[in-house]
Amino acid sequence: MAHEITWEERGVHKRFSGFVSFDEFACTQEEVLADPRVDNLRYIINDFLAVEAYSATREQAEYSAAINRGTSFSNPRIRVACVTTDISIKLLVKAASLVSSLELKTFTTVEAARAWAGAPR
Repeated sequence: MAHEITWEERGVHKRFSGFVSFDEFACTQEEVLADPRVDNLRYIINDFLAVEAYSATREQAEYSAAINRGTSFSNPRIRVACVTTDISIKLLVKAASLVSSLELKTFTTVEAARAWAGAPR
């Protein structure tokens, strides 16, 4: 898997490409959530548009969402946007959103994700 993590003023944009395993995705999640800058984040954008294949189950997606629980206590304002046109990834995100303590939605473009993530609450 190739991925790029870009820290922005109010958030993080993670771009994934090629084959993405759950373990590799989880490592990027842990890297961001363990960073001291997480207390000031307003959004995380997971950009899956260049993903060719992935390995993740519904249970793993739900586990990934549950990892956010601790972060939500210190910073409940974070919105998590997932950008994809893949219906299977959308279904995994929907399952994860049921257990996530942070707002979690899918979008088909990065622009739409940015608009939602930056919207005032």
